[in-house]
Amino acid sequence: MKIIERPNYMNRLINLKGTPDIKIITGVRRAGKSKLMKAYIEYISKADDKANIIFIDFTDLQFDDLKTYKNLNNYINIKFISGKNNYVFIDEVQLCNRFELVINSLYSSEKFDLYITGSNAFLLSADLATLFTGRYIEIHVFPFSFEEYMFYHAEISNIDKAFNNYVREGGFAGAYPYLNERDRVQYLKDVYETIVNRDLIQK
Repeated sequence: MKIIERPNYMNRLINLKGTPDIKIITGVRRAGKSKLMKAYIEYISKADDKANIIFIDFTDLQFDDLKTYKNLNNYINIKFISGKNNYVFIDEVQLCNRFELVINSLYSSEKFDLYITGSNAFLLSADLATLFTGRYIEIHVFPFSFEEYMFYHAEISNIDKAFNNYVREGGFAGAYPYLNERDRVQYLKDVYETIVNRDLIQK
């Protein structure tokens, strides 16, 4: 799938680099949280020659053993390198049971620059205030704006046509590769039903 830069979100993360707060990237499913995190990791790896990047993706089975908070905490502390700038990135953090114990402990150690992602259903603002008690800053990611849609579909020169397409297709970029409108609608329907059934109703 085609990837475009999202400079507003990226610049915000860059400006937050090195600050003591826990940086929490939130947003609905398929809004681009994971892609943004990976793009920022790539930026860090190029911009900071003293970077020690500790990345955990809980949708990847290789990290399945870390879904208990003690294992996660041990893994991150083992990966710490003295004299380096230690960055911790955890994607879909809510998949680790009692993850907040780990994040708060790492925060208190003052040894790591912390970044996590999670879906809105598990990291609502009210929940964040309870879990992290003023120790965090939230970066809320939305699906594509019309401006971003235009960057993605640079081949469309007619802005009226582009806007009509955007109104019909929406801002979820995962729908764009489908050539058949029925498939695009089905993709959006599946995302909607997942948000309603797995996020809202479960919550």
